[in-house]
Amino acid sequence: MNVTKAAAGQRGVRQPREWRGAAWATALAVAATTLIWLAALPWGPIVCPAISPMPTNCDPGYRMGTSAVLTGIIIGVYLVTLLVALSARTRLRAVVVTGITILAVLLFTSYFIVAWSPGFIIGAP
Repeated sequence: MNVTKAAAGQRGVRQPREWRGAAWATALAVAATTLIWLAALPWGPIVCPAISPMPTNCDPGYRMGTSAVLTGIIIGVYLVTLLVALSARTRLRAVVVTGITILAVLLFTSYFIVAWSPGFIIGAP
C-alpha cells in the first residue's frame, strides 16, 4: 500500500516503508546504546578475580573508553541509515538494509565487547 505522488495528488508524500526503516534503525540504535552503557556502568557487583593487578575488563575506566568508541560507531551507522531511509530514494534501499543489519549485529555483540574485552582508556598514552 505505497502512496505515490501521482496517486496522492500531492508533492512529497512519503512511502510507509521509508518510515519503517527509520523506525527499525532508531529502535536498534537505542537498544544497542543502552546495552553498551549498562555494561560500562554496571549497577550491581562485578564478578572479578581477587588478584592484583585487577584485569582491565573489571576497571570501569577501560569499559568507558570502549563504550564511547562503540557508541560513536552506532551513532554514525544510525545517522547514515536514517538519512538514506528518509531521502526517498528506492535505489539506495540496500544501504538502509545494510545499516539495519549492522545495528542488529551491534545490538547482540556490543554488550559482550564492552563487558569482556580488555578495553582501553581514552586519552591514555
